[in-house]
Amino acid sequence: MADMVRGPGSQPSSKADDKVLTATELNEERVYEEIESGPEFRALERSKMRFIIPATIFFMIYYFALPVLVGFFGVEINPDGTTKPGFMDTRLFNGFSVAYLFALSQFIMAWILAFIYLLAFAPKIDQMVRKIVALVVAHNTRQAKGGR
Repeated sequence: MADMVRGPGSQPSSKADDKVLTATELNEERVYEEIESGPEFRALERSKMRFIIPATIFFMIYYFALPVLVGFFGVEINPDGTTKPGFMDTRLFNGFSVAYLFALSQFIMAWILAFIYLLAFAPKIDQMVRKIVALVVAHNTRQAKGGR
């Protein structure tokens, strides 16, 4: 407890506090901050969020729909205490119900989302990332030539 409180002029107690950034590291950090605050990087982040958030919401609703539907429409209980199959327990063929079909469709839906991302969205993101990388390379080239 005593070494957690340090007065003015006292030395840090851990090696992690001893790290001092060099001028090169500080310059690199500044460059990264400039890139992160630039319009290209912000457009990349917005574009990613425009896909990720709706896809995640859709996936979560689709995923949790199965237990909700099975809970509400799995078995119907009659007033006399007997039960009869509900909609989700409707047999499509021997041993295969609507609930099983819905559960299997979740795997298919996950693959479809993955392919949509891979084929339609990832190429746009890759192009945006290449532009940002070109900015970093151009900045490093200017720095190597002595420019600012």
